[in-house]
Amino acid sequence: MMTMNSKTITLKLVNGQWMARHSDPAVRVLFGTDTLPTAYTSSTSSETVRLEIQAKNPEFEVNVQE
Repeated sequence: MMTMNSKTITLKLVNGQWMARHSDPAVRVLFGTDTLPTAYTSSTSSETVRLEIQAKNPEFEVNVQE
C-alpha cells in the first residue's frame, strides 16, 4: 500500500521508449526533469520493465501508466 511519503516511479510508453517519471525531487535537481528514458523499448513488455526497474529501485513503488 502506498503512503503519502512513498517514492514512486511511474513507467509510460512514449514513442516506442519506456520512460520513468520519478517522484523523488532529487531526480529533478540532478537532471532538470522528473522523467527519464529507460533502457527499454516497446519490444519489452510492461511487466518485464516494471520488474526490472523495481529490482534496481527497491525503495520505490514502481507502477505502469497505461
